[in-house]
Amino acid sequence: MARRSDGIDEFRFPWEPLKVSEVHLHTRLCRDVEEEILVPGRPSTLKLSEYLESGPHVPSGPPPGLDLPLTLLERRSGPQIPQVREPTKRMKRMAFTSFLRTPNGAEETCLKLDSAMLDSSYVAELVAAVLPDLPSLACDPQGIQVLSKLLSVSSRESLCKLARRLQGSILKLTKDKHGCWFMQQALHFVPCELQELIQEELKGKILACSQHLHGNFVLQKCVELLPGTISFIIKELKNHVMEAAMHVYSCRVLQRIIERNDKRLFGRPDMIGVLETLLRLENLQKLVIEPYGNNVIRAVLACGTSLHVQKIMKVFACGEAGLLALARNRHGSLVLEKLLETLNGELRNELQAEREALMCAILGGTESSLFVQIALDRFGNYIAQRTIEVSEGQEQQRVQELLKSLGPKLRRAANGRHILQAARKRFGSTLSVTDLGS
Repeated sequence: MARRSDGIDEFRFPWEPLKVSEVHLHTRLCRDVEEEILVPGRPSTLKLSEYLESGPHVPSGPPPGLDLPLTLLERRSGPQIPQVREPTKRMKRMAFTSFLRTPNGAEETCLKLDSAMLDSSYVAELVAAVLPDLPSLACDPQGIQVLSKLLSVSSRESLCKLARRLQGSILKLTKDKHGCWFMQQALHFVPCELQELIQEELKGKILACSQHLHGNFVLQKCVELLPGTISFIIKELKNHVMEAAMHVYSCRVLQRIIERNDKRLFGRPDMIGVLETLLRLENLQKLVIEPYGNNVIRAVLACGTSLHVQKIMKVFACGEAGLLALARNRHGSLVLEKLLETLNGELRNELQAEREALMCAILGGTESSLFVQIALDRFGNYIAQRTIEVSEGQEQQRVQELLKSLGPKLRRAANGRHILQAARKRFGSTLSVTDLGS
């Protein structure tokens, strides 16, 4: 409020209208306040009270000469109703994919797919609808259910479209909790289409993927279903063999490669380099007692050649004290047990000398043999059980002598009862239970 030179208070509207009711505004403006307002066809001076009482010929808007962007009366004239736009194809697709991300939506769509397995048109329409958002749907816990079902009922043409849509998203899906499962399923249905994409997008990232909680499963599936990717994976792991062998996840990838049981694979230069690194004596001594490395060595024993077994055998040719330490070790005992199984398996004729040497080291020539020292041990008793199972000829007689020397200890100890059970299974009625304290 400002006062003019003639004593009349001058009222100026603020630029932004006051947030008061219309009645309140009229009451406020009529309180003995007069203003000169220019009205066409009237004297140049007019009191504000006269303007408000001037009748219907005066417009209901603001007084002329006041250029306001929006008056309070106009603002209170009622909300404007927005125009409803026609939903576009993109809006419909986004609504549908949002529906698939809900438990009810995923379940309903899967039921429709079950009932529409012979309706190729419905399956093709669904493929077209999910194709733009395929990577994000594959990472969704509900969307993956629909996609899994879709893979099993889609035509070859639709499967190829789905595979091509994964371009640029292979690494993301490989490392995602749900995406890795979709990748494994896709490899079952369209392996050839994905092979080139995997090699292109995972180049230089094989070690990181093999050490990933979810990524290692995709690489294992690649080794199983895509022979052409094995060399690609081996090439990137060749310089990190020990690191991979002792990793909780990477060791699985190495196991799958070894378990391919392809003798031609063992003859490839890159694979030869991997095996040479694993079977160096200093590396074997670490891997045999390592929590994850022992799994890789056992895979070599199961699928390798006689030359590989002979190299591993050198680790256990370390005297009675060294062999006892390995037999009592949680992980070393697993490798030793697998070694006994391998020496009595398909390679027995080629490894007869190694078998006799190991059995002699375990049974010994005196009552204080290794067998007696490990029979009641927490881990060593498994070696004793395996020795009983594979013993033959004079070895059986020696085993029975050692069991008798243990006497009642076998029955009193928990591990001893396992030894007795294995002995009865192997020797039957020829075993004197009286001498064993039963």
